Amino acid sequence: MPRAYKGEFDIRFIPHWGKAFPLKGDWEFHWASLYSPEKGYPSTGEYFPVPGIWREYSPQFTKQGHGTYRLFIRTSPEQSSLGILVPRLPGVYSVYLNKKLIFANGINGTDRNGTEFLAHPSSQIYPVESGTNSELVVNVSNYKGNFLKGGIRNEFILGDLDTVRNKIKLENIYETALITIIFAVGLYHLIFFASYRKDTTPLFFAFFCFLVSFYTFVTSGLQYFLTPELSLDLRIRLEYFCEVMLVPSVYLILRIMYPKQFSHKWLAILMSSMSVFLLSIFVLDEENLIYVYSFFMHVPPFYSLALMIPLGFAWKANETRARTVFLSGIILAVSMMNDVIYGISEFYFLIPYSFPIALVGFIAFNSYIISLRFTQDLEKAEEFVELQSKYNEQLRLNAEEKSKYAALVDQSLDKGFHSLMNQLEAKDGSDKSLGKLKNELSQTLTGVRDILDLMHHQGGKEELVELEMKRFIQRTPNFAHSEIHSVSQFLRIDQCLQMQRIFKDAIRIGSAREGESKIFWGKEGDAILLRIFMSGPSQSKEDIPEQLEADLKNRAEKLGARFFLLSESSKFEFELRIPPIPV
Repeated sequence: MPRAYKGEFDIRFIPHWGKAFPLKGDWEFHWASLYSPEKGYPSTGEYFPVPGIWREYSPQFTKQGHGTYRLFIRTSPEQSSLGILVPRLPGVYSVYLNKKLIFANGINGTDRNGTEFLAHPSSQIYPVESGTNSELVVNVSNYKGNFLKGGIRNEFILGDLDTVRNKIKLENIYETALITIIFAVGLYHLIFFASYRKDTTPLFFAFFCFLVSFYTFVTSGLQYFLTPELSLDLRIRLEYFCEVMLVPSVYLILRIMYPKQFSHKWLAILMSSMSVFLLSIFVLDEENLIYVYSFFMHVPPFYSLALMIPLGFAWKANETRARTVFLSGIILAVSMMNDVIYGISEFYFLIPYSFPIALVGFIAFNSYIISLRFTQDLEKAEEFVELQSKYNEQLRLNAEEKSKYAALVDQSLDKGFHSLMNQLEAKDGSDKSLGKLKNELSQTLTGVRDILDLMHHQGGKEELVELEMKRFIQRTPNFAHSEIHSVSQFLRIDQCLQMQRIFKDAIRIGSAREGESKIFWGKEGDAILLRIFMSGPSQSKEDIPEQLEADLKNRAEKLGARFFLLSESSKFEFELRIPPIPV
């Protein structure tokens, strides 16, 4: 892997396609100076490692300040489609490539008043000309935001444009998935609590998950994309708030799970002392808040140790699953130490960003334990079985009542509608308005009967459609080669009833025939298709009611479907196509 040496990064003799190179190494650095294309870069001959923070370069470099970095990138003419990825850095910074400003999140100043944050650009990747000695210059002013990390802490990356773009996409996918999964676990436990309020552990665990999900968002690259204009001051306050609240939220969960070990007064007083740090988030100005935050970075390991001691006693007392919680807590504490040490001294003794990974593991372990607690509580609750029995009995009574009232409504409608229809039949048949009224009453009666049939129906969608077709095929041998697929799941229950009626009407219109016949019911592309084919002369001598085709058309319109009907003396064809059902 190539490295920058004395302000130069050379990849002229290295194939770049499919590769990405971090621009690590020695960059030229000019303290207390800001670059501009007009005045150029005053060479200093001083080189310092990047990534790095300038407070570690030299004692004369203060925590708050401004400076300029420069690096020459040497490429060959054959190395086309190169791109450079600009990372997110603490403070306000601007990036120049060959004297052209390509990235800036604000205005660099030489003091706090002259430095202004504007917004983080959404684009981070910029093309690099091949075959040239490109000059990369970075101005950094850390008078705003976290001034403890002045410098270039994260890596600039050079490489194939597609590779660099894919790197950004993968990071966004990973962060989005992590945030979403943790939030979903929290929502699951919140619903857990809402349905079973005897145990408040799921409530506090849901709060912990929401906190971790928000903390993951605040510390991710997604926040720059979704909230580019959020001030640096507010960003550090949000991150600090999440970190302050992590330990107390874990304490509240453990206090409910193991009340004997975690109800001691000294532990409650210790945890309440975190309110001092919480209060500082809201009352201190940005500069003083950073100093308090730098002190707070040393505190979490001691608080974590205070939680592990009673948890160890819970394990010793053979409390339920205390050992599993203790071991997951140890992993979480060690990973937190890794991130804390990096925050203080820029050194990882484990893999980078191990704390978020350990948080996910801690959430998974404890989610499983809380689920077990809930399951055991249900198994032990005798009243639950009794309530379930009463509930089932009430369902049965409700079903009987529903069936009884549906029958009464059916009888009343049958008498009332038929009486009205008979009166209309007795009127002058040449009156078109009466004929229209008769047709509308007939459709209304059909719709009401459909509702009543659904009230009587006790099964699912498949019983209305697929089983109805299969019963018909069993009764009619010449339909033996039919294809019936289970697609009623893509329809609503009322649409399934319409399909059942359409199927019966089409069969009745086609009449019984002696020739080979076939039914197809399934999906064709995104649409749902019903196709009926019959061959041979019709055996039925009964007159088909004229209203039958009108009813079939009306039901097809309710489905938003199109149909084709051909009824001849030697064959019958019917096809109904239901468009894709919107999700």
